[in-house]
Amino acid sequence: MNMTNANTVADRTGELMEAAFSVAEDHIKAQPVELIDPRDGTKAHFALSHAGLAPVEPSAWDAFRPFPLHRSGTVALTQLQSFIDLVNRFKFTHSAIFASDDFARPSLTAIFDYHPDNAEVDGEGSVNAAQARRHKASYTFPLSKEWQAWIGGNAKPMGMVDFARFIEDNIVDVSADPVESFAKASQDFVSANRGSLATPSKLVEISRGLQVYERAVIKEAKNLSTGEAQFTFDSEHTDGDGKPLTLPTMFSITIPVFARSTEVFRLIARFRYRKTSEGLLFWYELWRPDLTFETAFNEALEEVRSKTSLPIFVGAPE
Repeated sequence: MNMTNANTVADRTGELMEAAFSVAEDHIKAQPVELIDPRDGTKAHFALSHAGLAPVEPSAWDAFRPFPLHRSGTVALTQLQSFIDLVNRFKFTHSAIFASDDFARPSLTAIFDYHPDNAEVDGEGSVNAAQARRHKASYTFPLSKEWQAWIGGNAKPMGMVDFARFIEDNIVDVSADPVESFAKASQDFVSANRGSLATPSKLVEISRGLQVYERAVIKEAKNLSTGEAQFTFDSEHTDGDGKPLTLPTMFSITIPVFARSTEVFRLIARFRYRKTSEGLLFWYELWRPDLTFETAFNEALEEVRSKTSLPIFVGAPE
């Protein structure tokens, strides 16, 4: 190669490198592409690069809009009336409410932009046949302190003193109503079990007696006709008088299921006890608390349905 050609190549080195970089940059740089869905003509933007097609997220434009294209998000309400008020504010004719009847965590979810009925749309191909389900409101029913206490202690054996303290702490929930004032199902249950119901004052007497005789030697006698159990105590305590302590077979409580609710429900509780090597264990068993929960939950659903005029579906949305 002569000097002239060598100088020419040297002079073009920068030009050739710049061209190479430009080709590489064009190869790496993404190019905007617009594609059309052949089914309904929807247009979508993609970035085409050496790695292939990558969709451009629609949210990339949201920061440049003065207002969002759609309502979105889930509002969490803490009171049922607020949930009802918000639903009435944002509902459409095709809005819907879904109810979770979970015994431990019941809740409601309103979907404002839910799918309309088939009768409202012109065939499956209609643009209004399906909605985005972006805008929602939720409400989790707060269970009352009373409900949590009695359900939490249900069917759990306790020592004499622990059981006595539980009864005293929650004695205001115990009802003094006679059996005749109970609903028929509760009356039938008490009658079928030949139950003798304890009054609040009787439960206080029992709880105090159990506390006094915490370390006593226990002798038991049972009245087979009434089912009542009588315990006499050879007490180590100087203030014990040794009189028989009679335990009824049942008692009733009236408590609200949900917090801030003024409506109370009756539950029947059966007395239970068991002798162990360490002494007596006591507990109670609530009769069908699931039915009480279902009644309270359905009444709340009926209130929401009547005040919002929206359909309520028990279950979870898709």
